[in-house]
Amino acid sequence: MKNALRFTAVLGLITIASGLGVSTVYMLTRGRIEAKQQEAFAAALQSVFPDAESFEALGGGGAWEGEGVGVAISGGEPAGYLAVGARQGYSSTIRVLVGAGADLTIKAVRILEQAETPGLGERTKEVKTDRTIWQAAGEAVGVSEGGGDEETVPWFQKQFAGLTLDTLVVVKDASAKGVQAITGATVSSLAVTEAVKAALGEIKSGISGDSAGDDDVDEPAEAGQEGM
Repeated sequence: MKNALRFTAVLGLITIASGLGVSTVYMLTRGRIEAKQQEAFAAALQSVFPDAESFEALGGGGAWEGEGVGVAISGGEPAGYLAVGARQGYSSTIRVLVGAGADLTIKAVRILEQAETPGLGERTKEVKTDRTIWQAAGEAVGVSEGGGDEETVPWFQKQFAGLTLDTLVVVKDASAKGVQAITGATVSSLAVTEAVKAALGEIKSGISGDSAGDDDVDEPAEAGQEGM
């Protein structure tokens, strides 16, 4: 009985110490994490509208920080609109940044946040490359230089450019028009597409003067295994 009480007390102390340790680490690193997230968001904005000088909240209110609809300003004039959409994927919430023109044609899509299955849903952020492992190793140690024409935008995200609300559909046939699903990651592919639809719908509502579109996190568009 005494041993049981001793073990319980020791386990309780370890749990408390672990909790305090995690809390301390979080408090010490929270500022840096938030700064990195802000830098990544700013980089995503600039990659969607490279020529924009600023990003303002639609209807005024200062700089756009991801809430509601944003306006990309270039040469003092609106160059396009932005919104963030989110949907539940296979194993995480997927958040996307969508840039579109006044005609609601998508300019670009960038995935801001996702923690999908490695090798499957995580491929939504995969950049295609022709480099061999030896070329990559040479670049890492400074023996060779990287190619100037290397792709920087993930192939899955590039598919959304030029699409509209009517053409935002996930397809499995490579010859069909729409968003080509990632092999073995249909749920993640659908979730990204639905998140893009949510953001584009919010842009549509915002520029037409209606109430903001629905950007709540829904359940997965398709239940079952990620490998469907």
